[in-house]
Amino acid sequence: MDNQLTSYIRELVPPRDQLLRAMEQRAEELYIPILDLETAQFLRVTLQQLQPKRILEIGSAIGYSGIWMARSCTASIVTIERDAERAEEARQNIAKAGLLARIELLEGDAFELLSSVQGPFDVVFLDAAKGQYPNFLELVLPLLRSGGTLFSDNVFFQGLVAGPEHVKHKLRTIVMRLREYNRLIADHPLLETAFVPLGDGLAVSVKKQ
Repeated sequence: MDNQLTSYIRELVPPRDQLLRAMEQRAEELYIPILDLETAQFLRVTLQQLQPKRILEIGSAIGYSGIWMARSCTASIVTIERDAERAEEARQNIAKAGLLARIELLEGDAFELLSSVQGPFDVVFLDAAKGQYPNFLELVLPLLRSGGTLFSDNVFFQGLVAGPEHVKHKLRTIVMRLREYNRLIADHPLLETAFVPLGDGLAVSVKKQ
């Protein structure tokens, strides 16, 4: 979407409380990647419809998306963050939101922690290292119940996945891996996937019954 239309959609998102606005401002100032506002609202409405009981999130950052999801439904959430500083900030924000009883934050490498996480989950939200998305899929898909929904954020990666074949060297691996992931979930025999042009691209996949 062009910037004008994105700005228009963001203006239509209902006002957030002081905590979320403060988190948005901090993320903008320090270049912390958080959920785009229009994607957050889409996720909120979708979760209100799905009413999941358990959600798994890969990539907590400072807790912004976890708080959005917890406020959208009554689910309990397990969220994983490997950066110690961001994990601590996420804990503080979750506490401020009064959601410590519903959001369990696990600090460490998701590839190591997921083996001890007990499924099934109704929803998985994937928003971690983009170059690792294909590897994450192998671990989270068995934890997602049949009929459950996988949300994968940033799958368009600034539009580069659909752009020219030659991209900057430092971004090339991420772009190639995301192209691989998008094709993987589009063709996966266990998934039905739609790609939504919101934020930096959101893939919505339903695990077939």
